[in-house]
Amino acid sequence: MSNLGGKSPASLLYFIAFFSIRNKKPTEPVTTQPTRGVGTSTVTTVIRTGGDWTTGLFGICSDKSVCVCGALCSPCLECNLARNYGECLCFPLLPGSTLALRVGAREKYKIRGTLCEDWMAVHCCWPFAVCQVARELKRRATTQIYEINTAPTAKDTLV
Repeated sequence: MSNLGGKSPASLLYFIAFFSIRNKKPTEPVTTQPTRGVGTSTVTTVIRTGGDWTTGLFGICSDKSVCVCGALCSPCLECNLARNYGECLCFPLLPGSTLALRVGAREKYKIRGTLCEDWMAVHCCWPFAVCQVARELKRRATTQIYEINTAPTAKDTLV
């Protein structure tokens, strides 16, 4: 103990502890910083995607308003679909427009199917295909938006 250079064992122990803490490298980076009493806000959108069509091609009675509109005036229903897609009202007058609307709906909502199936539905059962797309857009377009506000905890606030 005479070789401590005039230092007490307790002061030497403090020196060793301070030196080892000072030279220790942090293993993880700092990912959050304290805030001044401000909470964060997160907006979450829930959209139903994937799977099959919610109704079959001939399931026209599953939505009465689409059924009546499709039975009385399928071109009017298709013009309404085009408007909902952000297209011009004259879009349904173009050749292949119904196929484009159907494929667009299938791709947007990730509905299983092929381009051949879409072509067959549109060219063999045109009014039913228009009604099916209208029902699909009506059912899937209802998104639910939730806003989640989190308040800061006492440890996150600066005093």
